[in-house]
Amino acid sequence: MKWMRLSLLAAAALCAPAADLTGAWKAVFLAPPEQRPKTVGSVKLDLKSDGTTLTGMAHAGSWPGDVPIADGKIGGGRISFVLVGTGAWRSHGPQGDASGYPRLTFRGTTDGKEMTLTLVWDSVMIYGSAGRPVEYQMLAKRQ
Repeated sequence: MKWMRLSLLAAAALCAPAADLTGAWKAVFLAPPEQRPKTVGSVKLDLKSDGTTLTGMAHAGSWPGDVPIADGKIGGGRISFVLVGTGAWRSHGPQGDASGYPRLTFRGTTDGKEMTLTLVWDSVMIYGSAGRPVEYQMLAKRQ
């Protein structure tokens, strides 16, 4: 009987309607300034939610800049989306030449009023090899 109740609760959570996140949001880094990206002070999001799909635009500082939201999903209090910048970076160093586009992957939770996010900043490579992805914690609030 106990497993049946747990199964029903789990099914209800998965079927719960997604929060309406449509509107303007501002995500700020929770780490001290010296542990944040140099080109991004915050990420402004203009979101449009439709069921379990999330679309819209993001402004992520001077670089990667204005970026459309891709692969956006919401449901059961969870959220995820990806930003891929259009301005490539280039590096010349002892490990060789490399170039790629910034890829910011966001995952987290939402209650409809706030989002607690983990941002993984890595790259979509053109050539060479990228450094390790960097992870940041963020908090977003409706504007």
